[in-house]
Amino acid sequence: MKKIVYIILIIAIIILFAELFWNRANQDTSLSKDIHSLIEQGETQIDLKTLTDFKWVSVEAFGPYTSNEMIEDSMDIQFKGDNGGIDVIEDRFLLVFANEKNAVKTVVLSRKYGDFRIKEDKLLIVE
Repeated sequence: MKKIVYIILIIAIIILFAELFWNRANQDTSLSKDIHSLIEQGETQIDLKTLTDFKWVSVEAFGPYTSNEMIEDSMDIQFKGDNGGIDVIEDRFLLVFANEKNAVKTVVLSRKYGDFRIKEDKLLIVE
C-alpha cells in the first residue's frame, strides 16, 4: 500500500513540476543588447527574423502596465515566464516571441530609445 502512495505522490510532483516550468518563456538578454546596439547606431527598423536564432511564428511589443493576461489575450497564447516587470514598471517595453501556443522568449527594451511597435510580424519599429 505504501508503494502505491509513493508512486502517486511522485506522479503528482512530476505533474506539478511540468505545469510550473514547462513552456516558460525566458528573457533573452543577449538579443536585448543586440537590439539596443542597433538602435544606438541609428536603426529605426530592425528585422527580428535575422537577429533571432530560435523558432517563433509571431512577435508583439507590449508597453508599460501590460499584464500577463493582456499578453495572452492579445496573442492568443499561454504566457508563462519572465515579463520583465512591465506590469508595474513604466520605463520598458517587452517583446514576446511565441510559437503557435506558448511564449518562447521575451526581450526587455528600454524606453529611453522611444516606443516600439511591430510591423509585418517581423520588423521592430522604433518611434
